[in-house]
Amino acid sequence: MVVVMTDIVTVSIACADEAEAQSLTGLLVTAHLAACVQSFEVRSTYRWKGEVDTANEIMLTAKTLMEKLPMLEKLVRQHHSYEVPEILATPVVWASLDYEKWLRESLTV
Repeated sequence: MVVVMTDIVTVSIACADEAEAQSLTGLLVTAHLAACVQSFEVRSTYRWKGEVDTANEIMLTAKTLMEKLPMLEKLVRQHHSYEVPEILATPVVWASLDYEKWLRESLTV
């Protein structure tokens, strides 16, 4: 199998609640910084300021291009309630041609 890298990435963003998730989703798609954003409920356990905590969160998975990451990060930081928001990009190794075409068209202003 040949591994082909694309410039497509998925970005994980944990949100405090549904309202924040919906707001960020709308901003990202409207600004052409994400072609699609999926959301789902998660339960996170983490260490914060020396204490172990657990929280119910909404996880966003945004589909975008590497070149969009700096502006995506800036927008998320401007509108996120967390002091240190989770913004993690994962490279996409392969995408179907029609999906990649749609994604690129969706990100064009």
